Amino acid sequence: MIDYTGIGCPVCGKAFTREDDIVVCPECGAPYHRECYRLEGHCVYQDKHGTAQAWQPPRAAENGSEKRCPRCGKANPDGALFCDHCGMSLTGEPPMGPQNNYGQFNSRYGAPPSPTDFPQNGPQGGSFWGQYDQDGGNQEARGNSGPVPPHGPTMFFFDPLGGVSPDEDFDGVPASDLGKFVQANTQYYLPVFTNRKKFGRGRFNFCAFICTGGWMLYRKQYKLGAILTAVMAGIYFVSLYCSYASEDLILRLMSQIGIDLNVGMPTSSQLMELGSMIFALPFSQRLLIFLPRVLDVVRLVIMIVVGLKANTIYMKFCTSKVKTIYEEFPEQSDRELQFRARGGINTPLAVCLVIAYMMAVYMPRLFFLV
Repeated sequence: MIDYTGIGCPVCGKAFTREDDIVVCPECGAPYHRECYRLEGHCVYQDKHGTAQAWQPPRAAENGSEKRCPRCGKANPDGALFCDHCGMSLTGEPPMGPQNNYGQFNSRYGAPPSPTDFPQNGPQGGSFWGQYDQDGGNQEARGNSGPVPPHGPTMFFFDPLGGVSPDEDFDGVPASDLGKFVQANTQYYLPVFTNRKKFGRGRFNFCAFICTGGWMLYRKQYKLGAILTAVMAGIYFVSLYCSYASEDLILRLMSQIGIDLNVGMPTSSQLMELGSMIFALPFSQRLLIFLPRVLDVVRLVIMIVVGLKANTIYMKFCTSKVKTIYEEFPEQSDRELQFRARGGINTPLAVCLVIAYMMAVYMPRLFFLV
C-alpha cells in the first residue's frame, strides 16, 4: 500500500492519515480523499498533465532533511540514493539492469487511462492505479488486486524484490539492502534466498551450471570464480591434449585389426580385439586413452554441484559484503554508493570470458589440424 500519510489533499487541503480512503489520478498520481474526488469530478491538475506543472510527489520534508520516494511515498534521508522501503532510485536516474521499469506502466498497453475517460464515475478503489469499470454506477474497490481498465489488459506494478518484504531479515541484512547489492535480476534471487532461509529449499541455477566459474566472476565473486575457472580450464586442456595425443595410437591399433571407419562400422569381435589390445598397452598409453573420459565425468560433477549450490553461495556472499559495508560506512548515503560499486554484475568481464572461451575451444583445434 502506498504511504500518503502527511501529504495534503489537493481539494480540501487536509493531510492524509492512515485511516483515509484514498484514490489517485492514474495520469499524474495525485492522491485525493475519495469523497473529495467524487465532488470535484476530475483531477485538479487535469489541464497540466504531461507538463512540468503536473502534480509531483514531495521530494523532501519541510525541514529539507527527508526525501519522499516517488513510487511508494516513503520518507527517506535527504542523502539517500535508494528508497529504504522498496529500493526505488531517488536520484532521478533509471536503476541498473532489469529494474529499469520501476514504477512504470506496461509499455505494451500504452499510457494509462485518464480520469476524463470516466467523467461520471471517476476512479474507484484504493489501489495505486485506481479502479475502473465499463458499466455505469459506482464500483467498490476489489481489494488490492489492482485496476481493471476498460480498454485493455491490466497495467501492473513491477516489484524489484519479487514479493519479498523489504524488512525480511537475512542474517542481519534487510531484503531492501540485499536487493540494492544484488541489483540485477533481484526478482529471481530475493525469493530464492527467502525460500532457502525459511524452508531450506534451494533452486538449481542453470546459468551457474553452464558457466560455473564464469557465472561467479560475472556476479563479482572473484576469488571463488577465479579458482573454479582455473580448475575447469585445466581439466579442459588436459582432456584436449590427451584426446589428440591418443588419437594416432588408437588409429594404429584399429588398422592392425582391419577396422576402417570409412568402409563400415567395426564388428563386435573387432571391438573385443581392440579392447584387449588397448589393455595390453603400457600404463602411460592407457592413461592417455582413458583420462579424457574420466575428466569429462569430473567436469560434469563439478558443474552439477555448482548449479545446486550457487544460489546459497551467492546469498552468503551478498550478506557478508553488505555487513562489511555496514561496518566500514556508518552513513547511509555512503552505503548506497558502496552497494552500487561493490554489488551488481560485471558485464565487461562476462564479454571477455565469452571471447576467451571461444578462443580456448577453437584455437587448439586449428593448431592440431595444422
